[in-house]
Amino acid sequence: MRRELRRHPVQAKPARGSNRPVRVPRSPAARPGAAPAAGRIRGLPTVLQPAWMREIWTELKKVQWPTRQETINLTIVVIVVSVALGLFLGGLDAAFNWIIEHTLLV
Repeated sequence: MRRELRRHPVQAKPARGSNRPVRVPRSPAARPGAAPAAGRIRGLPTVLQPAWMREIWTELKKVQWPTRQETINLTIVVIVVSVALGLFLGGLDAAFNWIIEHTLLV
């Protein structure tokens, strides 16, 4: 969501022929003196919640976590690439070892 829309929510248009502006309902946390509900971590009293912990918690809520199937597919890709790279580097090591043993250590 764009930053402008988060700060200034879109107001509904007034009905035809009406000149009254439409009021946007305020959330309970937007009231003066109310504690922010979005940053509150469940189960912990407000005293035990430092600002950095609340900020981390709100940022983690914004993360778009991968689905189970995406996680499985990407894990398989990582395993296959790791095995292929290991075999390639092991083959290079064996080839250089053979070259050194048959040329330098004759």
